[in-house]
Amino acid sequence: MSDDKQLRRSREQQTADVSEAQIAVHWQEEDYFSPSTKFIAQANLADASIFERFSLDKFPECYKEFADLLDWYK
Repeated sequence: MSDDKQLRRSREQQTADVSEAQIAVHWQEEDYFSPSTKFIAQANLADASIFERFSLDKFPECYKEFADLLDWYK
């Protein structure tokens, strides 16, 4: 491999490593922001019970209901 290619690959690896490190700092940030009343009013999904009906403890059975909500075309 030429020196030019090795240098470029080395720089790319350093950039990727730095980027992963920078991203990792934010992995533990889990701030949640409640939507405004105005946003909720215009939302297509206004039924808050959806979170309960499709919660992780109901996985994968909840996907049957989810499939029934969709319009299927052949």
